[in-house]
Amino acid sequence: MKTRTTLAAGALMAGLVLTACGSSSSSSATTSTSSPSATTTQPASATTAAVPTTAAATTGTATCPTLAQANAALGGSYGGPITTPTAGGGVVCEYTSSAGNAGVTIFAHQSATVFAGQVAHAPGAPAMPSISGLGDGAFGTTTAGRSVLNAYSNGSRTIVAAQGPGALAPVEALARVALADN
Repeated sequence: MKTRTTLAAGALMAGLVLTACGSSSSSSATTSTSSPSATTTQPASATTAAVPTTAAATTGTATCPTLAQANAALGGSYGGPITTPTAGGGVVCEYTSSAGNAGVTIFAHQSATVFAGQVAHAPGAPAMPSISGLGDGAFGTTTAGRSVLNAYSNGSRTIVAAQGPGALAPVEALARVALADN
């Protein structure tokens, strides 16, 4: 049975929020409510953690990858993006497909204080493996057929949290485009 995942602002929000557990072969899903109107279906092994932001959040506007960029990165035919602004000045960019939805949350041009706090949470809890060659730091994993990734760029103080169905490489490509565009 295929589970279609719907991303919501609360699910990918709060910079580098997606974390995944170690190895789980379960394909069951859980539903978590991050706000009264935002419900997300995620693999049972994925969690969402909030990162507090008490300092001024951003100095720039986050930009979603175009549909053409997302299709090239993900290697499929998606629709979108559906964009949802988040608290703290970020944006959730959702791309829809019959194979499963993919998305990236972007917090661009963060203040030094907020950026440092978000980068501290990049590995996730529990920690995901480090990925080399993506931004100035990246962590990701694939669990229960879904890949999640957190990455950041020191130069632009931009943080991205991406997820998608299947292998990690296409999600890495989506995160790479999001970092480059912001």
